Amino acid sequence: MGGLHEYARVWELHPLAVAPAAQRRGVGRALVAALEERVAALGGLTLRLGTDDMHMVETGEGRTSLAGVELYPDPLKHLSAIRNLRGHPYEFYLACGYAIVGVMPDANGIGQPDIFMAKRIASR
Repeated sequence: MGGLHEYARVWELHPLAVAPAAQRRGVGRALVAALEERVAALGGLTLRLGTDDMHMVETGEGRTSLAGVELYPDPLKHLSAIRNLRGHPYEFYLACGYAIVGVMPDANGIGQPDIFMAKRIASR
């Protein structure tokens, strides 16, 4: 797991990887919480991340309802109806308190968007 200072008081969570054998045991949540604490201690207000939805090589299918879809001319309409079809990690981040704040269509190729998420990590 890493954290990158992007600008002003915004940091990026990038990347987060947990070995498959260690998933669903709280390791990812603990790593995210530790980064949030560290960034807040450094004066960060917001932690953001991008979570790709690239076609799976084996099937050619994406993991959310956004993959393989023409998101233009209204990407936010599609984003408002997002569904998790095949275990995409955006739901993990939702459970950690992150919100979906946007989408970049075709970030990784046509029909392969990047879903943007963010969380305020500092208290008012």
